[in-house]
Amino acid sequence: MDQESEREEREIIGKTSSPFREPNTTQMFFFWVEKGIRLNPFDFIVADQADGSKTIGIIDEIFAYTDSDSHLTNYIGNDLGNPQAEPYTERISAMVARAQVLRNMREDEGEELYMPVPAERRVFYADENSIKIALGYDRILGTQIPAGLIKQSNGTTIPVFLDSSYIVGPEGAHANATGISGLSTKTSYLMFLIYSMFKKLEDVSVIIFNVKHSDLLHIDENPTDLTMQDRQMFERLDLEISPFNNVTYFLPRGDRGQPDSDEPPIRSKIYAYTLDDVHADLDLLLAEVPDPQFTIDAFIAYVRSAWRSGRVTFTGIRSDVPRQRIPYTVHAATWNELIQIPDDALGSSIYGLPNHPTPPRLKRELRRLTGYSIFVGQRSPNEVYLGEAVKDNIASGQISVVDIYRVPTINQAFIIGDIMRNVEELYRAQELRELPHLVIFIDELNTFAPTGETTNSITEQIIEIARKGRSRRTALFGAQQFKSEVHKQVWGNCTLHIIGRSGSAELRTAPYGELDEYAKKSVMNLRQGEMVLSFRNWRYPIKVTFPRPPYKRPSSR
Repeated sequence: MDQESEREEREIIGKTSSPFREPNTTQMFFFWVEKGIRLNPFDFIVADQADGSKTIGIIDEIFAYTDSDSHLTNYIGNDLGNPQAEPYTERISAMVARAQVLRNMREDEGEELYMPVPAERRVFYADENSIKIALGYDRILGTQIPAGLIKQSNGTTIPVFLDSSYIVGPEGAHANATGISGLSTKTSYLMFLIYSMFKKLEDVSVIIFNVKHSDLLHIDENPTDLTMQDRQMFERLDLEISPFNNVTYFLPRGDRGQPDSDEPPIRSKIYAYTLDDVHADLDLLLAEVPDPQFTIDAFIAYVRSAWRSGRVTFTGIRSDVPRQRIPYTVHAATWNELIQIPDDALGSSIYGLPNHPTPPRLKRELRRLTGYSIFVGQRSPNEVYLGEAVKDNIASGQISVVDIYRVPTINQAFIIGDIMRNVEELYRAQELRELPHLVIFIDELNTFAPTGETTNSITEQIIEIARKGRSRRTALFGAQQFKSEVHKQVWGNCTLHIIGRSGSAELRTAPYGELDEYAKKSVMNLRQGEMVLSFRNWRYPIKVTFPRPPYKRPSSR
C-alpha cells in the first residue's frame, strides 16, 4: 500500500475550525471532534495543511460547546431546574479541542510551513513517525536516550527519546525533577533516565547521593517487584532488564568503625575524614556558620596557608611569666588537637590579638561540626577519604553511591561540597577528552543549593557545575519537592525539566514559566508514574509514563 492510500485508511477524528472570534494562529489551532472519539490533553494529532503538508500539534485543552446562551437557559429548559425532567429542547453540542503547533511535516524538500491551519482540514491521531518528527528525532546530534513512553488515547504507545548532547553536553546539560513527595516518583524517574544512559552511552560515569533510608544502596541487585507492564515498557523502549553493575558503595563510618547505614550492601567502602584530608577545605565544613566580620574566613585562610608536614602551627604568648612576652608554639594535626588549641594562640596567630573574641566561638563550632563519627584522628586501613576515593572512581562504566542518610544534616552539605571540589580538581588536572561523561545525582537539592541572594561555599560548588557542566560533559541531576526553593542559577541552566504532580501554589512560581496555564492544570492531575517533560528542543511539554528502574528497592527486600 503506498503512503497516499495509507493516509486515506487512517481514521479521521475531526476537522479544523477557525471561527471569527477564535481564529487559528501560527501557534495553535482548533478542531471539532467526531462523536465517540476519545481525546485527552497531551495527545498528539496531525492536521492537513494548505499546501498538502501536515501540521503536528499537541492538545492542551478540550472545550464542550452547545447552542445554549447561558447556564440559566439550561436550567429553565429542564422544567425550571427539575433534574428528573426531560429538557424542552435538545441542544446541539460539540467537543472542540485546541492544539499547540509543534512542527510542520512534509515529504518534499521545501521549507516547513507555519501558516495558520485553515478551517475544514482533516485531523488524525498522530502516528509514531509523526511524533518522532514533532520531537525532532531527525535533528538529534548525539545518542538517543530512552526517556519514557507516550500513551495516546487511541491506545498506541510511542517511545520518547532525548538527545544526549543536550543532557550531558556539549549543547546543553542537566535535569531537574520536582513534585509532591511519594506521588511524583522523582527519584525513580531520574534513576530510570540514568539507567537508559548507561545502556545507550559507552562513556559515562555516575555519582549518586543516597539521602533516603536504603533506597539506592542495592542498585546492583536484581529487582523482585517489576510488573508485567514494567517489562512491556522496557521491551517497547528496547532496553534490557538488568541491574546496574560496577557499583561502588561508600558508607559513613559509625562509632565503632562499622558502616552507619540502613541495610548496608554486602560490599562497600567506609569513609572518614582526618584533618589532613580537608585542611584546605574548611570553608566547606564551616559554610553555614555566620561570618559577618570574616573572622572565620581568616581562620580558614590561616590553616590553609600554614599547613606543613601534616600539621598546622600556632604561636601564643605565655601568661605564666609576668611582665614578659615569651612566645610558645603549639601544633594541631587532628580535629581534637585543633579544638584544644589555646584561645590566645589562635588569637595571636590569626588576628594579632591574644584576647580576640573569635577563638572560643570558633572552637564551639568546630566541636559541634566534627562530633559525628566520620571525623577521626586517623583512618583505619579499611577506611577511605571520600573525596579522593570518589574522584579515583570516575571512569567509564563506574558508579559511586555515597550514603549520607544517617549523616547529620549539618555535615551532609560538607560531604557533597568536598566531592564537588575534588571533581573540579580532576578537570583541572586532566584533559577533557580523557574523562567520561559524568552525571551527579543529588536528591533534596533545595537543601544544598537553596534560593536566595547569598550563597555559601557548597552552593557555589553546585552553581559552578550548573554553569560549566555543559562544556565539561558533566550533568547535574537534581530532585526536590519544590523547585521554587532551589537557586535560580541551578534550575535555570537545566535543559530538561521533569514535573510530577504538584500543587497550584508551587506551579504559580517562576521556575514553572515554561508551562502555560493549561499544562499546569494537567500537572495537578497527574497520576503516580506519570511525568511531564519540558525539554529545550521541544516547543511544548509532553506527558510520559516510565517503568520502574530494574534494581532492588526497600519495599521489595
